[in-house]
Amino acid sequence: MNLKLHNILKIKDADIEIGGLTVLTGENNSGKSTVGKILFSILKATNNVRQLDKMKTVSIIRRELLSLKKMFHSSENISFLEDIQILSLNLIDRGISVDEMRQILEIEAEKRDFSSRSVAIMQNRLTRIDKLIIKLDNPEIAVKDEFEAIAKSEFMEPLNSFGSKDSYILFHDETTDADGSDIELVINDGKVDKIRLWGNSSVEDITYIESPIYLHILNTLRLSSPIPTTSLRGIPSSLRRDNIPYHLADMAEKMLSSAEDLTGLFSQEIYGEDYRNQLDEISSVTGGEFVLNDKAKQLAFKQNGNVVPPISVASGIKSFGVLQRLLQTDSISTFKMLIWDEPEIHLHPEWQVIFCRLIVQLVAKGTPIVVSSHSPYFVQALRYFASAYGIEKDVKYYMAEESNETTLSTVKEVTNDLNRIFTRLAAPLRDIMNVDAVRNSMK
Repeated sequence: MNLKLHNILKIKDADIEIGGLTVLTGENNSGKSTVGKILFSILKATNNVRQLDKMKTVSIIRRELLSLKKMFHSSENISFLEDIQILSLNLIDRGISVDEMRQILEIEAEKRDFSSRSVAIMQNRLTRIDKLIIKLDNPEIAVKDEFEAIAKSEFMEPLNSFGSKDSYILFHDETTDADGSDIELVINDGKVDKIRLWGNSSVEDITYIESPIYLHILNTLRLSSPIPTTSLRGIPSSLRRDNIPYHLADMAEKMLSSAEDLTGLFSQEIYGEDYRNQLDEISSVTGGEFVLNDKAKQLAFKQNGNVVPPISVASGIKSFGVLQRLLQTDSISTFKMLIWDEPEIHLHPEWQVIFCRLIVQLVAKGTPIVVSSHSPYFVQALRYFASAYGIEKDVKYYMAEESNETTLSTVKEVTNDLNRIFTRLAAPLRDIMNVDAVRNSMK
């Protein structure tokens, strides 16, 4: 798989191979997070649209039609509203058009002396139905709308680099079939100007982890998403707030998904003993495990018979807890990509090493993972375990470097020149190593 970016926010150019373990390095504000969030946005948008199949569309249309039927109280002179299920299917199959419905309902609304607001509500419901039908026949339009909504929640600014109008995103997946699949977006003035879809990617879902510290406010995050996640589609918009990035609500939903139905499957061949071993190792490291109160939709940390809320748990333990929950809820696998932004931040050196080993083990079993880091210690641990597990050929290293002239960054592969990473990221430590010299300079 391959991701290409041109003039996207901080990134001037990037050409990144993805599929095994992809390691993004660079200094602060070099664009590492931009790459991860763009990848999350484009794959999440296409998969959300893929999940909205014909029957789900019929279900949503049926709800809108029921609301319209209630507005008119009786279906006298409006025979098509008598059987909502048949009407839903007729709309999908083009047995009747939304425009035909609109003409009849507008006449009836006038006869019944509807208020201006009631007419507006009626028109809005008809427009929603029309858009759903258009999107079902035109996945490009659906992906465009979904991507723009997700990207807006992630970045809250136009995606073009400093006003540049020459911006594009291309995700190519060669693992689907002989021709592969493409998702290509051309962005002008902050809007998707052109979109091209070809085939379906092998990636069925994607998770972006920014920080484990959110574990104690998961339910708040879940209900604050401006974009409905799978379990929240249909929740009234009055319960939502447009104030958090979509990846946080997506993470919250996965952390709060019930794992009980999946737990018994870990012993089966489909998951393999390795997943159970990883869960056992996580419990051994943290001294406990996170458990879900499914009724209250809350996590708690269980240790030595005691149960404490996540807010009282160390951030390092939460990091392993996030990985535990992703494994338990089948949120990462061969077909489900994981992006983790700077996972080393909350981990002391020993736990960084253990965390890297778990990551490499997942990659060795086929899970595509992208991590960003500015820690040479963490990068070296990934490098070590990639060699130990025989997957060096599946690991690609990239460095984002800012240009002094444009302040934009170019992401370049440095797999065969890792000294560039260590030279750049370890420079500050070298500058402060000679304590004797600074002591002498003070005399």
